[in-house]
Amino acid sequence: MRDLISVIVPVYNVAPFLPQCLDSILTQGYRALEVLLIDDGSQDGSGAVCDEYARRDSRVRVLHQKNAGAGAAKNAGLRAAAGEYLSFVDSDDFLEPGAYSSMLQLMKEAQADVAHCAFRDVYRDRTEDQISGQGRKILDAQTYLRGFLNDWTCPLLWNKLYRRQLYHGVFFPEGRKIDDEFFTYRAFLKECRVVRDDRIVYNYRKRASSAMGDYNAAGRRLMDALDAIVQRREETLPVYPQLRKALDENYLDAVWYLSGNFGCTEDMIRMLKGHLKDYLRTPGNTFPPRHLWAKLAGLFFADPKKRAAACEAVRRTLDQSDYF
Repeated sequence: MRDLISVIVPVYNVAPFLPQCLDSILTQGYRALEVLLIDDGSQDGSGAVCDEYARRDSRVRVLHQKNAGAGAAKNAGLRAAAGEYLSFVDSDDFLEPGAYSSMLQLMKEAQADVAHCAFRDVYRDRTEDQISGQGRKILDAQTYLRGFLNDWTCPLLWNKLYRRQLYHGVFFPEGRKIDDEFFTYRAFLKECRVVRDDRIVYNYRKRASSAMGDYNAAGRRLMDALDAIVQRREETLPVYPQLRKALDENYLDAVWYLSGNFGCTEDMIRMLKGHLKDYLRTPGNTFPPRHLWAKLAGLFFADPKKRAAACEAVRRTLDQSDYF
């Protein structure tokens, strides 16, 4: 089918939210969809919901697998995808009407390979629009990849529509608490065009029990975040050596930032101090910029026990009462 969009939806124990997600996809005005539902060993009836939607709509395919995590589920979807275009939707989120037709039109008008649009955070009793305010822009791969270093919406997976060939042979790491940041940037290590637009196409549900909201998984998320930044820096430098200064600064800023984040333990702070020392000893790395000197010095000389206690104090001030 011409201009077919493969929509990959990893599903795990989201029965209360799954119908809204799937209805928002299947009622899009754009009909050329294959919807790949990857049931990752759900135990709450989500798998049965997937099967019912497949029975009612021939565009839906369900793959059931033993629980292996979101990365493995998305990889199963990638292997099964047959579309010219690729989209990812988390199974507790939902799309805006006309999302796919709008993004595909943007790509065609701009002769782009990726459409990056805005989204909305959805809480129990309120919403927050996440809009750049920059209007519409067309960017080359290097310019867009530079945006990963200062725009947190660039690494996001689900607010975009991709030309499938950009991710040929590229897969998610498995067994991670976060995996998008290991994956999204890799499309932009090759020549491509990106169109950005401020239209909201996606609704991101804030859930306390999600991979990103779970307090108990905070430490693993921090480790994954640092590993992703290290990998991105290592893989980007050979392709865009002119970005070294920006990549180095981004890495150092992340090491400092993560050392003060809730979930950071004494052992993790020692590990981050080690990262900083290794960076400073490695020939060829750029000297830290002036605005980071005080922050990095604070980490370099920090007492891990005291800094970990400060991180725990931050955790106690966080309020998730308006999360689902």
